[in-house]
Amino acid sequence: MAEHGALAVLKRAVRGSGHYDGVGPWPYLWVESPRDLEVLREGFRHLVTLTVVTQPGYVHPVQGGDTSFLKHHFVYDPALPAPVMSRRTRTRIARCEARATFRPITDVGRRMACLALYRRLLQRRGLTGCYVDFPDDHFQGLASLEAGVFFEVVDADGPGAFSCGVVFNGILQVLHMASSDEGLRWDASYLLMKGMQEHARSNRLRLMTGGMPDTGSPGLRQFKRKWANTHEPVYIMKIINDAALYHGLCNGVLRSSRYFPGYRATAGLAAMGGPDASLPGGPF
Repeated sequence: MAEHGALAVLKRAVRGSGHYDGVGPWPYLWVESPRDLEVLREGFRHLVTLTVVTQPGYVHPVQGGDTSFLKHHFVYDPALPAPVMSRRTRTRIARCEARATFRPITDVGRRMACLALYRRLLQRRGLTGCYVDFPDDHFQGLASLEAGVFFEVVDADGPGAFSCGVVFNGILQVLHMASSDEGLRWDASYLLMKGMQEHARSNRLRLMTGGMPDTGSPGLRQFKRKWANTHEPVYIMKIINDAALYHGLCNGVLRSSRYFPGYRATAGLAAMGGPDASLPGGPF
């Protein structure tokens, strides 16, 4: 926690150095004003670096320097015209509605049961143990939040897809989505997206479904794009508090690394078995 101001960041050790970096909470840190920017720049100077993703739509007053564009965040805004659905999409939704139901999940136990779908998603994509492999207590926290929301699409055989997130400041922020193996076959995710849009529209919420890293699959990118009627830019702040120490720690690290801080590339490459341009977690 910053000494002056209410902002907090996570602290992580710089391996083998006795020093620490700071990183904003996932998925982003909410910046209210230039005062918050001042706190970020001055309130954590005991950390070698600070890496902070700011909320979708927040544009730093002065671009350049240690602030750079990260990604576009896909948004469904009920105040705007709805996205036009293709005949293929409409057909898939109709087939889903004939066999399954979209519904919110309010019981904490049933919310946690959806974790099996998420673990299976990681297994299918070879992401087990990677940066998106969140522990059970992460989902327990979401399931217990008053602002937490969980949805599922379920047929006679059980859940075919689920999503979870939080509602705040007029936003429904989706944090996780996953389909079962069977749900993938009958496109349960289509009914899930339709249901979430209807929920957002009836509650006057902007639905944010996340961005796409450069390494994201074209299929997933296209799926997210078809449900969005606008997007918001997302920026990343990369603050170096001790330049001499930082460059010393970076000594010997590949200059082509997309990681920030740069010296984390060594650990990242080793964890993934060697250099790979498609490393998850890319920019930071």
